[in-house]
Amino acid sequence: MGVTGPVGFAFVGCGNIAGPYADSMQKHPDRLAIVGAYDLNTEAARAFASKYACKLYASLDELIADPQVEAGLNLTVHLAHPEVTQRLLRGGKHVHSEKPLAATREDGQACVQLAAQQGLLLSCSPFVILGEAQQTLKKVVQEGLVGDVKEVYAEMNWSRIEAWHPAPAAFYGRGAGPLFDVGCYPLSVLIQVFGSATAVRAMGGIRLRERTIASGPDAGKSFTVTNPDHTCTLIEFDSGIHCRLTASFFAVKSAQAGIEVHGTDGSLRLDSVVGFNSRLDLCKPGEREWRSLPLLGNPYPGVEWARGPLDLAAGIRKGKPLTCPGDAAYHVLDITLAALEASGSGTTVPVRSRFRPTP
Repeated sequence: MGVTGPVGFAFVGCGNIAGPYADSMQKHPDRLAIVGAYDLNTEAARAFASKYACKLYASLDELIADPQVEAGLNLTVHLAHPEVTQRLLRGGKHVHSEKPLAATREDGQACVQLAAQQGLLLSCSPFVILGEAQQTLKKVVQEGLVGDVKEVYAEMNWSRIEAWHPAPAAFYGRGAGPLFDVGCYPLSVLIQVFGSATAVRAMGGIRLRERTIASGPDAGKSFTVTNPDHTCTLIEFDSGIHCRLTASFFAVKSAQAGIEVHGTDGSLRLDSVVGFNSRLDLCKPGEREWRSLPLLGNPYPGVEWARGPLDLAAGIRKGKPLTCPGDAAYHVLDITLAALEASGSGTTVPVRSRFRPTP
């Protein structure tokens, strides 16, 4: 790929999420090119390469050796993320990784530090702050629409994964669970809007230890949950803002969702953390009902999966600072691990890392 053409991406991991990424990326051929794919599951990689008319690599080393590949899209399983990211970086490739960045602070720091040492860009999901609704929330908060923000509520009651996913066990194990897997979405938005978290308290645990798979080839089989499937976390930000975050794979259905922001001059409600066209409502003191705010631009209906790779491509081609860099993902990881530690110990746990969002 030339320095003025689309950035060449290779997929590492061709599972469930690879298709949505590829379908979305194909809509931006002037900026993104799908060069090839690799997966330990050869059949999955072959099917992906055939569908998207790209190269099929026999190994990760072969992918890294391809000069057409400028960036790797790391869509492997949770616990493989840091190893794959580091191999790509050592091979001279920029990286966009699915969340989480890693399962431990040590692995997360290693990824961020290696990217800096190599002079390469590392971005990481969640990238939902790039959505129109989330950008509008950030803008109106920073403009003081609701005065000084004091309290924030965030909810990710994501139901029971085994009810729909054909291979759910990994979502309940080490490096996963609701905080890692879905709590990261509101956290990624909150640090972009309010900056660094400094300390957490939490309560949680395993609410339903034995789960039964409802669909797919393993339907009817049971597995054991080994990581907390429900956590309620209290977060203190550097600015003094307090946040309550609920992340759950236990609640079957809940009316509680999204983010609420409460300030000295009003309240805001984003009805979904994930959707780029989520409704953003405002209620001022003395008013009884919410009223909707117009969103920035023409909002994408749902999630545009190409936004993360597009942000990375802009960094590669134009030197644009990443909106969702590795140090943002590391700060989210640090908060998550601190919350799990606080839940286990019953104490307040400090968050050591810091993150400064782009203006």
